[in-house]
Amino acid sequence: MALEFKLYERTERTELGTPASIAGSGGKVALVPSNFIKHDRRVVLVIKQSNGKSAMATCSTNVSDGLRAQEITLTQVQHFPLVEQLTTAGEIINLVIMPSGKNNLLEVDVTDEVVDFEVPTLDITELVAF
Repeated sequence: MALEFKLYERTERTELGTPASIAGSGGKVALVPSNFIKHDRRVVLVIKQSNGKSAMATCSTNVSDGLRAQEITLTQVQHFPLVEQLTTAGEIINLVIMPSGKNNLLEVDVTDEVVDFEVPTLDITELVAF
């Protein structure tokens, strides 16, 4: 299979705010327990407004993993960006994503410099008690 070069285009996204700003004063952010306990699924948040209306938003893989590992709290995730994203299949989804800077693509300039990589050697005597 060959590489197919084309212009890089970001997936179309519209920033909606944060779960907290959408819920508004007196609102709540909750987890769907059935998605939270199933690690093959992304975590789903229920964003409830004080008038009783609610909407659901899926968390990105990184946010889902962070919530499950208790590295991200519900208090924190309510202030993460919520975007409306157009998938490659043309479906529109609401997605809670990790906060990031303006450009989260790391670039380096390609050069002709060749840098040798030395494979680390393993001394088995350092790992096994004799």
